[in-house]
Amino acid sequence: MEIALIILSALLLIALAVSVIVAWLALSSVKAERLRFDELSESVFDYKMEWTEDLSELKFGKNLEKLLFSCGITPDKNYIRSVFGTDIERAEGGVSLCVNAVKKSGVISEYFSAGGLSGLIHWKSISLALSDGRIKVYSLGRDITDEILLRKANDQLRQQLLEEFENIKTATSNADAGIFSLVTEGSSVYIKTSARICALLGFENTDTIYLDQFLSLVKKEDILDVQRQFNLFLSGTNDSLFAEVSVKTITGVYHTYTIECKYNPGAVDYRYLRSGMMFDTTVSRLNREEAFKDSQRDTITGLYNRNGFMIEGEEYLSENKDKAGNIVLVCIQVVRLRKISMLFGIEVSDTLSRLYAETLERITGDHAVVGKVGVEDYALMFECGKEEDVENLLKKIGIVVENYCNNETLPAVLKEQSSFIAGACFYDGTDDISALYNKASVTLFSGARKPGRICCFYDMKIEKAVSGRDIVEHEIGEALKLGELELYYQPKISIKTGEIVGAEALMRWNHKTQGLIMPNEFIHVAEEMGIITKIDEWGMLQACIQNKMWQEKGYDPIKISVNMSQAQLYQTDVVASVKNALAESGIDPSCLEVELTETMAMIDIDRTVSILNSLKDLGVSISMDDFGTGYSSLSSLKILPIDLLKIDRSLVYDIETNYTARQITKAIVDMGKAMDLTILAEGVETEKQKELLRELGCDIVQGYLYSKPQPAAVIERMFLIPAMENKKSR
Repeated sequence: MEIALIILSALLLIALAVSVIVAWLALSSVKAERLRFDELSESVFDYKMEWTEDLSELKFGKNLEKLLFSCGITPDKNYIRSVFGTDIERAEGGVSLCVNAVKKSGVISEYFSAGGLSGLIHWKSISLALSDGRIKVYSLGRDITDEILLRKANDQLRQQLLEEFENIKTATSNADAGIFSLVTEGSSVYIKTSARICALLGFENTDTIYLDQFLSLVKKEDILDVQRQFNLFLSGTNDSLFAEVSVKTITGVYHTYTIECKYNPGAVDYRYLRSGMMFDTTVSRLNREEAFKDSQRDTITGLYNRNGFMIEGEEYLSENKDKAGNIVLVCIQVVRLRKISMLFGIEVSDTLSRLYAETLERITGDHAVVGKVGVEDYALMFECGKEEDVENLLKKIGIVVENYCNNETLPAVLKEQSSFIAGACFYDGTDDISALYNKASVTLFSGARKPGRICCFYDMKIEKAVSGRDIVEHEIGEALKLGELELYYQPKISIKTGEIVGAEALMRWNHKTQGLIMPNEFIHVAEEMGIITKIDEWGMLQACIQNKMWQEKGYDPIKISVNMSQAQLYQTDVVASVKNALAESGIDPSCLEVELTETMAMIDIDRTVSILNSLKDLGVSISMDDFGTGYSSLSSLKILPIDLLKIDRSLVYDIETNYTARQITKAIVDMGKAMDLTILAEGVETEKQKELLRELGCDIVQGYLYSKPQPAAVIERMFLIPAMENKKSR
């Protein structure tokens, strides 16, 4: 029994020893395998990291530690987060970071060392579950900086080779390309190039052309510039030569050559000290010219646009200087072409535009420059000696267009809307095409054409008018500040008593160099410039102040009427402006009358009525000027709160001899009386006119029979003082 126990114990001891040996051997194997893994990872990969899910255990490879320290980075959990924690909301560790590391296996991180070294690391990661349930991640990194640089270099080299290939392909496909060298031997300079180019230029069986021979073939207008470029290069002032030269070939046709040449100090052969390439670029030049010409054409008509007309017109002047005295530039405006587009559609207006284009080209002939320089505007430049010839040519154009517009394909009303006007300027020695065009354009809108004429011709009168407008445009804005504006007054006379009952305030401009400028010369310019409302407000205030001054001198109160512009009526608070004038002057509102025209009142009848009612509430009187020339209806007139009707001077002018004018005037007077309005006739110049107006029932007259518009002092001396003296003598 004891022996059996001894044997059993011995067997257990042997088994235990064997287990220990096996375990030891297993551990040794694991250590050996781990050592082999470390050696393998160090040899295959450049960097490694081992870390657990909670980042409590970290191990960095020696190479990685060395790299990170050189970059000023501590190898700790923050570095792991910086590599694998991006794009993760919860990147503070744990499963999310581990999952992200494995998920982002293949991520690339950057490093920058203090010594200026920089690079990229490509990471691969795997995760293993430990016996205690934690997750351990093995991250292995490979430095791919050299690979990236090599790849970039390869890409650049590939691109460079492709470009070289394209250049070679272009050069080989161009049969007229060749090496170009400038060679100097003593006082001689010659060109070495391909035999093909030499033959094309008329020099056969050679590859050498003397520079003077080459320059003799260059286009005349280019020769000076080309010569200068060659001289600068040969003298050493420029170290390269780039020239695009038009050269006459053996066929008599000009080819364009692009020459690129550089100075090569390292050249062994002196003949290649100045060398490069010479290409025939005629096709590309022609393509550029065609594209440029297309940009100078109107897309609808095919005519030159404004820019193209200016360029071609300048060339036309240059080529025809010997005939310059007979060259004329004509600007044409097709009346209401924009309106035609709105009424009948753009297709109809385009058809009409093309009709004008074809007609202008056909009638002016091949030796003319024709352009469509605006929506409604055309321009012509051609040879024509007399004004009558220009007028006859334009009439022919009008006849062609009119006949075409009678065609059933276009609306019948188009015939009346297809007319045109023109302005022309003959060449006056000015080679500036812009100056010539501007003169013709200004003439077009000058309104100085004779009755029945299509065209108006530039002359000194128009030039004076243009220069006058220039002065107005430049200085009207300062006229108020400089005190150059002044009010003149034209008296209104009672037809019964013959005494002054009022006066109309009229603007004048006392210009420092031009003298007295009338309102028809500057008011419309002020409207265009948007300063008319300031002038209107100033005029109303000054008229009220002047009237108050007359009253303070003891003269009987009269009513001063002030004209209101359309801008003042509709664009400003005219009621506030009138209130301000009354308040500042201290004048009684019954002594102020506001005038507006019949046409102006009808633009926005509802608004006009509202404004006029507000003025009436202030106690101001309202008069309607130029009545009988507008388009108001009686139904509209009856709702306007006006006090006075002014019969236009066009009706008064021939009231003595024209029965119709007299009857119209009588109808206006009768209608005004029926509406309880005061009737005033303006433009009265004769006693006969005054007597007829008295018979018709007019209340007040105004005109040169009594006085033209005069300064305030003259009105005072001529009318106010005599009226006061007459009153005292009675």
